[in-house]
Amino acid sequence: EQDLEETVDYEQEEEIMPLVPRFIEEKKEETYTGALRGTAYHRVMECLDYAETDTEEQLRAQLKRLLESRKMTEQEAECIRIRDIRRFVESGLGQRMKKAAMKKHLYREQPFVIQRSASMLDDGWKNEAVLVQGIIDAYFMEEDEIVLVDYKTDRVKRGQEQKLINLYHVQLEDYARALERMTGKKVKEKIIYSFTLHAATWA
Repeated sequence: EQDLEETVDYEQEEEIMPLVPRFIEEKKEETYTGALRGTAYHRVMECLDYAETDTEEQLRAQLKRLLESRKMTEQEAECIRIRDIRRFVESGLGQRMKKAAMKKHLYREQPFVIQRSASMLDDGWKNEAVLVQGIIDAYFMEEDEIVLVDYKTDRVKRGQEQKLINLYHVQLEDYARALERMTGKKVKEKIIYSFTLHAATWA
């Protein structure tokens, strides 16, 4: 800033170059938009009424209600593509979750706390324990066993499903372990649903 002030003639210079390069600003905007999109999609899935998901008009009506009840901001609503939600509901996983929801066997936004050995995070920590807390996006009961679901909006390309597994495998293992302790039931499937790929991946 000091160098800029010393070298720019403010009387002659009409346009001052920004201190933050544009590519850095774009990166910040991309991160912000990505975080906003993730929050928006998770909120829709948390509040989704599966009884009203047969048409895009019903889905738009649900989105409108989220706005009117202030459960979602206008910025978040603008991040949602209705066809993404429709494609999810029509998918095999979406239909399984809809069936569970109709039976009241679908659970969403489940908080948990679990104890883990600190050595799992860092080999230098021996005989120590840490508490891991988080929120499970969704799980449902199917034939007295649990199906764990985690939603992702990461930008990945077709064929990069393994990237999602590598990134979130440990996270889902923690979720599964927590659910089994809380419910006494077995987690039979751990599924990542990518809204970018419009596909489910088994972790």
